[in-house]
Parts: sequence; structure tokens; C-alpha cells
Amino acid sequence: MLRLVLSANEPSGDLLAAELLAALRAGGPVEAVGLCGPAMRAAGVRPLAHLEDTVAMGVAEVLARLPALRRARAALRTAVEGPVDAFIGVDAPDLHLPIAAAARRAGRLAAQVVAPQVWAWRPGRAPQIAAQVDLLLCLFDFEPALFNGHGPTDPGAGPARWIGHPAVDRLAGAQRQRDPALLALCPGSRPQELRRHLRPFLEAGARWASAQPGRRLQLLLPAGAQVGPVPPEVERVSAVQGLASAGRALTKSGTITLELGLLGVPMLVAHRVHPLTWALGRLLVRGVRHIALPNILAGAERVPEHIQRWSPAGLATALDQLPAAQPLELRALGGPGAAARAAAALRAALADRG
Repeated sequence: MLRLVLSANEPSGDLLAAELLAALRAGGPVEAVGLCGPAMRAAGVRPLAHLEDTVAMGVAEVLARLPALRRARAALRTAVEGPVDAFIGVDAPDLHLPIAAAARRAGRLAAQVVAPQVWAWRPGRAPQIAAQVDLLLCLFDFEPALFNGHGPTDPGAGPARWIGHPAVDRLAGAQRQRDPALLALCPGSRPQELRRHLRPFLEAGARWASAQPGRRLQLLLPAGAQVGPVPPEVERVSAVQGLASAGRALTKSGTITLELGLLGVPMLVAHRVHPLTWALGRLLVRGVRHIALPNILAGAERVPEHIQRWSPAGLATALDQLPAAQPLELRALGGPGAAARAAAALRAALADRG
């Protein structure tokens, strides 16, 4: 029996952790406890804390969640010192890397799934991050060389391994028939994102739809999300696969931009954060010109970005200016099989430890 402390503090990480757990169980029985969202709980992870109480993005947002985060961190630290084989943190490196270091001190395997994006900002962190874990499972093909301290021809001499991006598996069978009259609205899944994006996105969508007869709207929301009234003419979907027919999308930044890119849906990215988070970010983050992942990967603006200061009317106008096709460079995501490769790497690392 493999015994794990498994932790995720983002909705996307919750889904990835559940997929990883299923892949690990294909190789034998596994018990897991940890910081959980709904996908992990449905997969049988016993919660030490709940993602819904701790998830936050941005400085000001994290401050409001500090008591719950402290309790979750303490519960995870206690768990990794108990009778477990490994600690696996999924994304959320500021939370998970210190716990990974504590797990190593306790003699447990310490793994981090989803590498911190040192290629986007603060590349000097890479050696310190690599030193905190036994295994670093990367989603993009160029990342292992950054953390292992070797050139692209020798990316294996260190803790980092490339597994590919799980979004490729999730969207592998999705139909891709564009309907130019259908607009997908993707305001986010975190409560803070929904508060800042949902109503302006709905207004922008309504303005866009009213410009021509026959235009329709889809709204991507997590299952069970409590967001108040949504106009009855707006179709609600709970999984990104349901957006495969959209002719264009208005979306917040994040993993959803890669998913829409894999579906071939042209997109406009609009994002807001707390004003304090925005002000501090401008002071601390240097050399980053884009926030949309397709643009960061390309090193150029392939997807239009509207950050912090925008209006629904302006977004509606910009949506009409989107091209019918939006070629993106997504080779770094790899092919299907990310969860299986992650599970194989973890089991191999455990076997090496005896």
C-alpha cells in the first residue's frame, strides 16, 4: 500500500491531483490524505483541509485567507512526519515547496507537480527550488533543463522531469467545429475571479450578442458554483470540453487559455486582480510583457490581452475584431499521457529509495 500526502490549492491542481491519483492506482493500491478540492475528495482523498477555504490568487487575496492557509500548512506538515511514503504538492509552490523540504527532512520522498514559472520571471530561483524536492514534474518540455542546470541535450541529470500538459489528454477527443455565432465566456473558477469577471463578462457578451441576430452565449462555470442569477438565454457548461463549438471566447488568464488554444478557439484575454496585488506586481515583476500563457510561450502577443483597466463595451468591440483563426505555438505541451508519465516517475523514484 502506497501512502501519500497529496495537496492542491487551485481548482486546476485539484483536477490534476485526482488524475494523478487514478494513474497511480493503476499500479497498485494507494491511500492519500491532504489539502483537497472536490475532484480529490471524489477520488477518495481524505481531507486534512479544504481547498475552498484556502484558495486565493494575489497578495491581497492571500492575506484574507491566511488563517485557513496556516491551519492547512500545519496539518500538512504534521502529516508528512507521520507514516507516509511521499509528499506530492501540485502547483501552488509558495505553499508546497516548504512542506516538501520538511518532508525530505523527515525522510519522505518530496515531489512537486507543476514547476514554478521561473522562465516567466525570477529565473534565479531555479537552483533553490530544485534543491527542495526529490522530483519536480514539469508540464512544458523546456523546463527540466532550467531546473537541472544542464543544457537541453542533458535535461535528466537532476530532479526535474517532463511529463507534458494534462490539458492535452482532457481535450484529445473534443470535436472542433466552429460556430461563429457562439461566444464562450470564461470568467474563472476562484471566488475572487468570479467576483471581478463574471458580471463584466456577461455584459460584454450581451453587447456582442445584441449586435447581430442569432448570436449566442456560453458560460463556463464550475459545477455547483454559487454566482447569483445568470440570464436564462446564456447556456451554462461546467467543463471546457463543452466549449469546443465556440467561434470565439472571452476569458481570464491561466490554464484555460491553453485549453482554448488546444480546442482552436480564438480568444480575447481580460483579467483583473485586487488593486494592491496589481500595484505590488508592477513593482516586483520585471521583464514580463504578457500574462496569457500562449503569449508567454511564444514570446509575442498571439492572443490580445486587456489587463486591469477595461470596460465591457471595449471588450465587446475587441471581440468583433478577433480573427477567425488564431494559430498558437503549443508544442511545449507534448502529447497525451501526462498523468501516466507522472505516476511512472513517482513510482520509479519510490522504488529507487527501496
